[in-house]
Amino acid sequence: MAQVRTSGKQAAARKAARERAVERAAEFRRRQEQLEELAAEYFVAADAVDGINEDAEARIQKIRDEAAAAIVEAEEHARTIIARMLDTKVTRDEVAERLGIPVREVRRRKPATSAVDTETPNDAEGTTEHEHTSNAEAA
Repeated sequence: MAQVRTSGKQAAARKAARERAVERAAEFRRRQEQLEELAAEYFVAADAVDGINEDAEARIQKIRDEAAAAIVEAEEHARTIIARMLDTKVTRDEVAERLGIPVREVRRRKPATSAVDTETPNDAEGTTEHEHTSNAEAA
């Protein structure tokens, strides 16, 4: 009879141990699933960060390109003004002094080849050199 009790106790102990093992395994699986879900959410967020950075870089490059084009345009306008100052027969030194820039930045423009470019305004009213000649002949 002692042997029957022992085997009954062993069976009950095994059953209790098995139940504990099943509970622990289930808890481990729940944690694993939770960790997998959190890892998936992390990767989605990390991909979103990469996408945001790529979009920002593209927008920054577009702004840089627009700024570079605007700078080129403004520099060309400044060179045109310097050329117009030089067309008034002022020396490079005087132009540089008036503008507060080094003389090396005061360069003569190459002569224009088209007829439209050769008619440059000589005064603030916008009369061209051709009009001055015609006006002088008429007077």
